[in-house]
Amino acid sequence: MNNKVLLAASLFFVSALSASAQQESFKKGCAVMDLSIGTPTSSGCDNREVVMPPVTLTLDFGGASGFIKKRSERGKKSSKNSKNGKGALGFGAILGFYQDDCWGWDRYHRYDYNYWYDADVYNFVTAFRFSFHVEPVKNMDVYLGLLTGGRFRYWEYNEKYYPHYGSDPKGHAFCFGPFTGMRYYFGSVFGLKAEFSVDSGSGFPNASAGLVFKLKEGSSKK
Repeated sequence: MNNKVLLAASLFFVSALSASAQQESFKKGCAVMDLSIGTPTSSGCDNREVVMPPVTLTLDFGGASGFIKKRSERGKKSSKNSKNGKGALGFGAILGFYQDDCWGWDRYHRYDYNYWYDADVYNFVTAFRFSFHVEPVKNMDVYLGLLTGGRFRYWEYNEKYYPHYGSDPKGHAFCFGPFTGMRYYFGSVFGLKAEFSVDSGSGFPNASAGLVFKLKEGSSKK
């Protein structure tokens, strides 16, 4: 399912390159902050109850922009036409948090019996992200990129039960994968977003939605 979503988004992204809108919503020098809530992720536990779904804070900065020109504009040196290019590079970071209540049976290592464990599991996720943006229609920012980072998991066990002695109780994990999304602005500052990524068990949600705040407008100069 995740691969199909990413494939569909990629096809839409490629078709957006031929659209006529200029690159204005995300360009060099801009700064954008997103606050999102997402679908529950893989827990790695026998059983769990979602206490808090993934909440993420994203900060993206605009890099080089306007470098994709239409054939009719290639070779023109006027400053006016230099602003009509499409495409923009982005870089930034994402911070996330979610909480699960995990429980299950563990086999005791020295004796032939199982015991019950129960714990609140706190998950912190952080990653750097790099993206490419296009603007198919005015005020719509469509992007595709890669992220790399890690998840840090902390277990707080219920004192009535034994701790979990699994192969990796803390469950720290490296994360790397693609993501795609869209932001739509209702003015110069505020907007909404939807984003999709591949949940490889590292803590990032398959799908998320939230609010967008443009902290800084970009420059028209490349």
